[in-house]
Amino acid sequence: MRLLLLSALLISAWAASAQDKTGKRLTGLEKRVTKVEKRVTKLEDGAAQPAAPERQKQAANPITVYFIAKKQIVGQEKLGLKLYLEFENLSPRGFYAFNGTLVFRNEAKAVIWSLPYSHSEPLGSGQKVEVSMGILSDQAKEYLKFVKARAITVSLEKQEVYGAD
Repeated sequence: MRLLLLSALLISAWAASAQDKTGKRLTGLEKRVTKVEKRVTKLEDGAAQPAAPERQKQAANPITVYFIAKKQIVGQEKLGLKLYLEFENLSPRGFYAFNGTLVFRNEAKAVIWSLPYSHSEPLGSGQKVEVSMGILSDQAKEYLKFVKARAITVSLEKQEVYGAD
């Protein structure tokens, strides 16, 4: 009887230790699966951000400018052009002022005219403001380049913005 009781006790101790090893293996396996899930989630989040360079570009140049039209002006003594531009704030922030260099290009992407520009009126997020500027025939080279150009594009480079927020 003792022998039977002793063998039953040994078998139950062995079964308990086998269950403990199985439990440890399952716990270790669960931890590894959790780590793999975290890595997959990080990879999925990282793959969903190819637009990040676009956001960085917008952050670097939050103000965009569009060329609207050019209009010939004839005065008594001089000829000139009136250029109409539109500035738009692409940033989610509002700005008190901004400045930079306006660069005008023709259809061949050659620079027609480049000049420093500053704007000191508030421009809220998503807002647009129309601006006009003139160029007289005194600036003969630039004036003639504008007259000859069929398609004109403009960009605001080296931007500095002064935020309202």
